[in-house]
Amino acid sequence: MTGWETSEHVLESGGFESRQRVLVAEPVVEASEAGARTLGVTYWQAVDRFTRGGVRASWTGGGGKLKLLGGATLLTFGPPELSFDGGLVSCRHAIQGGLLALRAGGAVTLAQRPEGDQQELSVMVEEYLPRLAARAGAPPWTGMLYAKGQSPFHAAVSRRYFELLLRSRDS
Repeated sequence: MTGWETSEHVLESGGFESRQRVLVAEPVVEASEAGARTLGVTYWQAVDRFTRGGVRASWTGGGGKLKLLGGATLLTFGPPELSFDGGLVSCRHAIQGGLLALRAGGAVTLAQRPEGDQQELSVMVEEYLPRLAARAGAPPWTGMLYAKGQSPFHAAVSRRYFELLLRSRDS
């Protein structure tokens, strides 16, 4: 695993965009519906393992929830949108709400795509409106819970996710 990168920025809309990626020598999932589903399932397993069960994902046909062990719903998601075309394999979940979202909007996309002679694995969060981030015009300290807590947590979960994908490929 090489090429670890993480980036985050605020969009003109006020939403946040973050991206974590790594490069690997060969595909970790097949270019199929099953491969796209594996990207999603493995990500939610990474959340559970990284938090040692403190945050758990649950899914029904209508979507999913990330819940704190005590029962609070941190985030809710739409059903997986699976894609596998032209070398790109992805699993996208629309963000529908929860305690950590100011309102519904944005998505989490887990993807594998060709990058030169390697494969890029990525986690992309687009147009997310975090409740814990500073609002436009507010003092920067108002967003410290997001900047020092939620944002680094997401990057650490992404690293764990990439490790799990590589481990599952090798077994």
